[in-house]
Order: sequence, then C-alpha cells, then structure tokens
Amino acid sequence: MNLQEENISNLVSQLLEADLYKLVVQQIKKDFELSGQAIDINEFTSPENLVKEIYKKIQYLLEHNFDAFLQVLYRVDLPEEVMNFGIQNTESIAQRATFYIVQKEWKKVKLRGSFK
Repeated sequence: MNLQEENISNLVSQLLEADLYKLVVQQIKKDFELSGQAIDINEFTSPENLVKEIYKKIQYLLEHNFDAFLQVLYRVDLPEEVMNFGIQNTESIAQRATFYIVQKEWKKVKLRGSFK
C-alpha cells in the first residue's frame, strides 16, 4: 500500500466513524451523474469498493476522456491546482484525484450537516 492509498483508507475510516459514509456515497454518485458520468456505487457499497470504483472511473476518464475528467473535478468543486498534474503517470493522478474527491465530498456533507 502506498502513501496515497493509506491516506484514502484513513479518510474512509473517518467517514465511517462520523456516520457520514452513506451521505458521502450519495453525494459522490450525484456529482458524477451531474457531470454526465455514471458510477456504479450506492449506499451499500463497501468502503473498499467505493474507492475502487472511483479510482477505476477516474483512471478510465484520464485515459479516454480527459474533458470528462475535468468536468468531474469541476462538479466536485476541486480546483485544477489541487491536482498539480506535473509529470505523473495516470495511476498517480487517479489515486490523487480519488483522495481529493472523497475528501471534498466529505467536507460538503459535513458542512451541510452543520446547518441542520
């Protein structure tokens, strides 16, 4: 397991502890669909499969439809600077994007919950 995978695992663990997991999954699914990219997840998707599905989708978009990848980042509200593409392989970019997508969606759900 590399550092990025470890960060993703820690983030998902925090989601489970905060009982926000289902809401975050719903938000991720919604944002992907609003950007025109269906993703095969639901609130019963295990954390491991959630990360795997996001990663697979991002990897596919990076390799086959970069504009759609950028649309997902825009919909999730991730600035391109966060990705700091530089010279990296698509695997590194996909891992980084997966982490930031889950993190940003968690922040959205947490912020929304603080106004209830």
